[in-house]
Amino acid sequence: MGGYIMRMMQKMLAPLKRRIYLMLGRAVLKAVQDDGSRQYAQITALAGETKDNVERIQEYGFTSNPHSGAQVVFINFAGNRDHPAIIAVDDPRYRKNNLATGEVAIYTDEGDFIHFKRGKIIEIKAATKLRIDTPLLEVTGEIKDRADTDGKTMEEIRNIYNAHTHTGDSGGSTSTPGTTM
Repeated sequence: MGGYIMRMMQKMLAPLKRRIYLMLGRAVLKAVQDDGSRQYAQITALAGETKDNVERIQEYGFTSNPHSGAQVVFINFAGNRDHPAIIAVDDPRYRKNNLATGEVAIYTDEGDFIHFKRGKIIEIKAATKLRIDTPLLEVTGEIKDRADTDGKTMEEIRNIYNAHTHTGDSGGSTSTPGTTM
């Protein structure tokens, strides 16, 4: 009698068990459509099953357009395979690595990054240039150019300008600038 009840319970729970198994999956990203308010993708899941128009859910304030070949994790709401959604994308080909515990980085496939490091240091690497488009840039500390060589801080440059003189027409020196920096 106990075996019969067990088989009946397994039979009754089998559909629920299938739905649970179908709720999460891994796939490979094939293509991304990024021209609207939502991003959609084509993915290839297990056994070569291709899914089109899979919505990619992204964290508020962050967006990206990952390369084909990236790895994705997707969910099937309520185990329904007709409506999957991508909830995570990873691409180890481009990921910035060797971060210390607690550090965070935003990165691109070209090697540019913003790295929030230990010790309250933020490192930014921009391969060509860094453009800041703002009507006012405020800095509470010093700014130094050519930091890895013989660069000077803004204060050092101001001090040089404020103290500079020129050779006058009569051979003497002019006074320092009337307006200082």
